Amino acid sequence: MVKAARVVGCLIGSVVVCAQAAQGDELKRKNPTPQELVKFLSAVQSLETGLLESFPRSADPTLKNVAFTYDVAMSALVFARQGKLAASANALKTYRQMPLPAPDRASFNTAYQTQTGRPTLEYRLHGGPLYWTAIALMRYGQAASRPADVQRGVQLVEWVKDHFDHFSGGVVMGIQEPWSYLTSVENNWVYYAALRVAAASLPEGPRRQALEEERHRVRLWIERHVRQRGDSDATKALDVYTHALLVGPEAHLEDFPSDRAQLAVWAKAWVEEIETLFLVPDTARYDYTDARGAAQAGRARMGWLEGTEQVVVAYLTWVPFFREMGDEAFADQLLVRASLAHSEVLDYAVHYSFGWGIPNTDAAEPLPTFSDGWPARPRSEPALNGTNWAYLASVGYNPFTMRIPAPEPAHELPPMPLPRPSLMPLLASMRE
Repeated sequence: MVKAARVVGCLIGSVVVCAQAAQGDELKRKNPTPQELVKFLSAVQSLETGLLESFPRSADPTLKNVAFTYDVAMSALVFARQGKLAASANALKTYRQMPLPAPDRASFNTAYQTQTGRPTLEYRLHGGPLYWTAIALMRYGQAASRPADVQRGVQLVEWVKDHFDHFSGGVVMGIQEPWSYLTSVENNWVYYAALRVAAASLPEGPRRQALEEERHRVRLWIERHVRQRGDSDATKALDVYTHALLVGPEAHLEDFPSDRAQLAVWAKAWVEEIETLFLVPDTARYDYTDARGAAQAGRARMGWLEGTEQVVVAYLTWVPFFREMGDEAFADQLLVRASLAHSEVLDYAVHYSFGWGIPNTDAAEPLPTFSDGWPARPRSEPALNGTNWAYLASVGYNPFTMRIPAPEPAHELPPMPLPRPSLMPLLASMRE
């Protein structure tokens, strides 16, 4: 049983979902503000290349000065959302200058060396980071009024459409073995989101039509594998479930027309499935896998902090939908669950003299994610992936569904009040 010792929170968008308060126990320290999270990113950004070190205090020497393309793309989105457009452009500089991908050159590689900008670790192109880079370029271009960067992102999406192999509509994970014959449901969700952003960036015409047709084919493939990690991998994976919500209600209504009441029934069931499969017992944090997947990986359950914040953003994405449907009770449930999860992630912030960083996991040591997966980094190591998603959760920004708003003057968040009294019994019952 987890005691409701604290209710910790922040402003998410314009909605107060939680607040710093003590219930019989004083807070030992304050949680980081969005500005402090961004300060961490700024401190690990290379002046030479604009790339950001993904794990700046890692005990793994192979990760020293390594920037993973996915992390850089996410950091560019964070910078742009915070109004730091110059820092966002600098982060994307390496990728804006690259030629389009090709099998015989290491463009849009999985990782780069921060000081030199040269490929490192895995010398190959992987679909997931490429899609996030395309989304970052398009969202940055929209925010900075730079049509050339929007078109650059669109071109990357079109390149994938024309060059990645497709299996029954779904795209493979890359153009080199083994990724050239493996599919990932999570990757296809991100590609699907990139297709939506790209199509919306084009005027009516053949290019837009081609992207919309591709989007629908990908979505049909996803529906056939919606609870799987891949077409031949039935492992339950949190990101697969989360991304189904991150794409937003309108995406579901566009590709599978139904009335909004039917969609609400599906979304409620999907959320409960996430809670049942992935919530780590006695916490408000979520695991990479369900209990069976953790056992197959030979580890105990652990909180994936990056993934937990993805759940937070996903739940926040659906709050307005349920409000519009008149289901205030379920909208409040989503806010409370998001509040508790976000507050627990922020508890793992690692304080630097130059800012705050959120680790990848809450584990005391590196642990395998999946039975065939990489070792996740421990709670002692701040990471870009955890920090980026903690920021997105703090400000309520979903890159799949939202343009970046016009920059606002930086300011510290004011003290937060407690949640509305009507939420308190529900919050207490969920914590017991």
